[in-house]
Amino acid sequence: MFSAKVTQDKAATKHATLLSEGCELQGDLMLNCNMQIDGRLQGNIRSVHAVTISQPGRVQGKIYARHLIIKGSAEGEFYAEQVEILQSGVLNGTIYSDNLSIEPGGRFIGEVQAADANRKTGSNKSVLPLRGARGKVLSMTTA
Repeated sequence: MFSAKVTQDKAATKHATLLSEGCELQGDLMLNCNMQIDGRLQGNIRSVHAVTISQPGRVQGKIYARHLIIKGSAEGEFYAEQVEILQSGVLNGTIYSDNLSIEPGGRFIGEVQAADANRKTGSNKSVLPLRGARGKVLSMTTA
């Protein structure tokens, strides 16, 4: 009746990674949980769950996520099943998604590309699995 995958997904979304206001991070993150950014990040994020950039959070880089929520500021390339730019959010760059919403007051500068398999990565790079610490395939990503 219930699959193991559903149980694993619910367990993973109970956990979250937080980059607190006043903290700055440079580097790449691979996550199997939600992430909230209240500080500053320069780098790339790969998450199979939601990434939220809160006010006053700032991100410069690439984000791969199932759901991307922008309340703060983001610049770069964004690959997600669903992208939301909320009232205070500012996104500058390229979005690869088939589901984009922008609230009144939210700002978007850039372009939106369809998230089909050939254009999802923005290049002709091959697709490789993103693996967790124990080797489990979390999602597919580009080389």
